[in-house]
Amino acid sequence: MDKVIRKNLRKIQQKEEKLLQKTGGGIFKPITDKVEDKIPPELYEKLQQAFYMGFKTVFEKGNIIIEKTYDRDELAIHHRVYDQSFDLIDKKKSLKGLNKLAGQNNLRNLGITAVEGSGLGILGIGLPDIPVFIGVVLKSVYEIALSYGFDYREEDEQYFILKLLEAALAPDDEKEAVNMQVDKLMDYYIRRVPMGYDLDFQMRQTADCFAADMLCLKFIQGLPLVGVIGGPANVAYCKKITDYARLKYQKRYLMQKQEQQRLRELAAEKQDAAEEKAEKPEQQTGDASENGGRKELE
Repeated sequence: MDKVIRKNLRKIQQKEEKLLQKTGGGIFKPITDKVEDKIPPELYEKLQQAFYMGFKTVFEKGNIIIEKTYDRDELAIHHRVYDQSFDLIDKKKSLKGLNKLAGQNNLRNLGITAVEGSGLGILGIGLPDIPVFIGVVLKSVYEIALSYGFDYREEDEQYFILKLLEAALAPDDEKEAVNMQVDKLMDYYIRRVPMGYDLDFQMRQTADCFAADMLCLKFIQGLPLVGVIGGPANVAYCKKITDYARLKYQKRYLMQKQEQQRLRELAAEKQDAAEEKAEKPEQQTGDASENGGRKELE
């Protein structure tokens, strides 16, 4: 295996282990603990439905709007340049370029989600900010996907993104299991293993995860003035998701390169074996002719 690929996959594994460590509720836990028993029971269902409809709307109609906020073609061109350089010139520098490309708009996206979260929170508006929040999160993930050469317009990539989002916000006791599901999905995609999936079901799964994790904060954001916490909360969630997405897409890119290298080596071995096999009959024919000539002389 290539040393650069092996070294970077090892680094990713270490970072992944840190991300999977238990958070114990995060930095907002002292606040959310105080309001948890005041949340109306019906809010979770409303929140789950709002996230589900948000994902559904963006995937069906919203991508065109999101794509107006960045240059999709420019990202694809930059990826191709770095990708070719990775294969032919300098793996280390090319990977660094890809990682920089994947994170170049991160601060701007975090700024957008901070402004919309705080602005609506001051007014005591919680649920209506969900479509905007989802839009910013998906914009961030789309830019990361394109930076590493993966097309989010494909339905199987949308399924992967939804599973990625679920894993990013999974509760502590489920993190490791869902992360393994993401890795398994990456392995299937890289090896092109046929698989079935239900995109709508995964939308609901991811919506459930978002609703459960953000329930208390969305309740607080719905309170006038106090809801200003929506700004930093949205930033924290968006950062958590994009950090995880960059890590997994980088890992997937390197795993894909690793598989391509394995297939090239396998093809070369088969070619060598075929050439060696083709040479043997010629040698045997030559040996037979030589032996026949000796018998005639005798």
